[in-house]
Amino acid sequence: MISKQKVGFIVALALSIALAMQLTLNELGILGIVSTSGFSMLLNKRLLGLEFLALCGIYLAWLIQFRPVTIASRFSELLKPVSAFLAVCWLSYPGTNDIYMYLQYGLISLNRLNPYLTKAGDFGSSITNLIDWNQSSTYGVVSLFFFLVSSKLSEINLFLGVYGFKLICLGFHILNSYLIWKNLKSRTYRDQVTLAYLISPVLLFEQVAEAHIDVMLCTVLIAVDRFLKTGRYLLALVATGIGFLTKTLPIIWIPLIGVFLIRQRRWKTIVKFLFLSVIGILILHFTLFPTIDAWRSILNPGVGNRTVGSWHDVLDSILMRTGAIVPSSVQTSITALFNRFTLLLFAAYYAVTLYRIFLNRSISESRLMIEIGWVTFVLFAIATPWYQPWYATVLLPIAALNLQSPTFAIASFAFSLIGTTASLGLEWGSRILAIIAIVPTMGSPIVVLLMRHKITALIHAKFLHETKRELEQVRQ
Repeated sequence: MISKQKVGFIVALALSIALAMQLTLNELGILGIVSTSGFSMLLNKRLLGLEFLALCGIYLAWLIQFRPVTIASRFSELLKPVSAFLAVCWLSYPGTNDIYMYLQYGLISLNRLNPYLTKAGDFGSSITNLIDWNQSSTYGVVSLFFFLVSSKLSEINLFLGVYGFKLICLGFHILNSYLIWKNLKSRTYRDQVTLAYLISPVLLFEQVAEAHIDVMLCTVLIAVDRFLKTGRYLLALVATGIGFLTKTLPIIWIPLIGVFLIRQRRWKTIVKFLFLSVIGILILHFTLFPTIDAWRSILNPGVGNRTVGSWHDVLDSILMRTGAIVPSSVQTSITALFNRFTLLLFAAYYAVTLYRIFLNRSISESRLMIEIGWVTFVLFAIATPWYQPWYATVLLPIAALNLQSPTFAIASFAFSLIGTTASLGLEWGSRILAIIAIVPTMGSPIVVLLMRHKITALIHAKFLHETKRELEQVRQ
């Protein structure tokens, strides 16, 4: 008789294959490679969203019920049984245009042009017609290196470039899962957490199937977590700097670590990092970032006045429907005021966090990582007008490695899962449906915070039960 676990595995794999085929057909249809006129019902957004939601439901059921029979002595023992899911996600053709931007920036560099001063649409290549953002590169030099590798393949064939970059993303995802397995000390939940991360539908979709470079930021965060907890603070700062050279987000983590080190009076570490930073800035200035415009490029100025997937987007949708009542000048003032208000809210939270870290003499490295996670969370949920669901995936490695904060773990999980599901099934950019998608996404952390005491009690009770079970097994 087939066990429930095997049935769940088969159904989940079948859903994954169906989703991958539907997404691939849809993109190949857009590229004009295949005709999708006979598959219009199968490519419906609502159907895709429901399938992904069902997949997440199976994943959640497994997450609650899964109990490892034996403790894995090697990471490969966890990887092999789920390798089919990884292969399916790699084979799925990405539905985002971001990957074409990656390849285009790589091609610009291969042709000895500066991608931080050359707009993607101004450079002629086989990919130019697929570009929908005419701006210079918003990614750092570390990302650019990987763009170069896959762009070299795209000169031969577009699909080689796309799947070459997807292979890099898959490699990083497996590496991240391995590092989490390696860094978790407790045998009680190490295998369960590692598998939960390895086969997370959100991570597999956003970081492998869609090939977003946030998978590299996850590697950076895992490294920072490890270096902090082992007392290698300079390496933690350097890893954060490398993260900034991947994507600009880690710039907000550096002051948090800096204040932590100031509290510990580690002046030599701070001076060494400042020295390395100055050298790095000078090297970048004399190579890829010779002007202010080049530096401004990585701040993503193209989305400066745009909104999507955020409370700002909800406000814009409401104002757009009151155009006959509220003059455009008043709408502009309301929008500007709301932007300043949310930015001030984040700044206040950030300042309080810095102050709290400085005052707390006994703050641990684990607590510091949670503070880094919460600051990033608040930035996304409150003060990011242009928000995309894959941004939240960087919260998950922090949650996986710091389960002593169940509220953060549950909030991050809900935020990322609801965001990805809503954007996939409700067309993130569509005004009416956007409100339906945004409210549960941005509202999920509020619900978790309101229920945090119940969540904490439930998690602690479950943890104690699992610990007792492990002790009994050891005694036997």
